[in-house]
Amino acid sequence: MTAADKILVVVLALLATPVFAKDPWAAWDREDYEEPAGGTFALLLNTEDSIYGIGIGDGTWLKGAPVFGDYFLSVFRNDIEDATYSNVGLTIRLMARWTFAPFMGGGGSYNYSLSGDDTEEDTLEPEDPDELPNRGESYWGGHAEAGFRLWTGGKAQLFEVMFRQTWSSLSGKRDYWLVGISTGTGI
Repeated sequence: MTAADKILVVVLALLATPVFAKDPWAAWDREDYEEPAGGTFALLLNTEDSIYGIGIGDGTWLKGAPVFGDYFLSVFRNDIEDATYSNVGLTIRLMARWTFAPFMGGGGSYNYSLSGDDTEEDTLEPEDPDELPNRGESYWGGHAEAGFRLWTGGKAQLFEVMFRQTWSSLSGKRDYWLVGISTGTGI
């Protein structure tokens, strides 16, 4: 079991604790502090490194504050890794509730490899320093992002453009940027 797998097991155990414990959150009511922000659908792309994907998100506002949280799930093709990934993650943003709202934030994700080259020779350290070892492996990613959101008031109540820089937990030059264009039902 790798270190990333151990961390994932610990996180899942901590998240499952309230389910099995007897009323551990009785004094804390989520609705006193949070309110739903609606769902989103995004197109993600990076033409330089040929990274393309789609994603969905579900947002939450912190009541009385310009703080927005977004849980997301996406599927994307990453030509740096020569693999397809599914990821799950969280982003926290500072974003006002204006009609035109610039934002900035950061977060993390776990990127699970759905494909890739698992050949034995690929797991050895390459002789060429520009060649990446272990291509197509699952990895953790941290990201920072900035952009703007426009509330339109129609059926699709928001339009959003963001720029995200992602740092990979894998060794080598594997960091990448993404541009995201999304729409949603924002509340």
